[in-house]
Amino acid sequence: MKKIMKKRNLLTPVLFIFLLVCLSGLYLQGCAATRTSYYDPTTYKNLTYIKPQVLLLYETFTSEEIDTMLIDNIRLKLAQIYEYEKGKDNNSETTRQIQKIQEMFERHVKDRFEKGKWTKEHLENEKENIEEAFDIAIKTERAKNKNE
Repeated sequence: MKKIMKKRNLLTPVLFIFLLVCLSGLYLQGCAATRTSYYDPTTYKNLTYIKPQVLLLYETFTSEEIDTMLIDNIRLKLAQIYEYEKGKDNNSETTRQIQKIQEMFERHVKDRFEKGKWTKEHLENEKENIEEAFDIAIKTERAKNKNE
């Protein structure tokens, strides 16, 4: 009877340590899952490079001709940026912002095709809207920079 009691006493600390290690691992995994994505200079560069291209395209929306090749090029770049962002862990904020930019861009292009050339006032309004969307995405990414 005494031998059985000794084995139980030995198993209790071992079981306790095992459970402690398992729970610690689960806790650390949970912490990692809630962590935000890291600052990515490629993302920052992509956003700051395409923003002026979109704004320059919008300037052409006040003329009769529509540069469909430039529109397609910007669509491709936005799709590439989105796929790059979507592939990163814990990056839903930036990915969601890129989606909003894509949707806004598509609405603006559709508006230009369907309603004709833009007035100066309409151009300024739409440029301000897309510029603000880009600025939010850029600030979202920049906020991840731990060096600032």
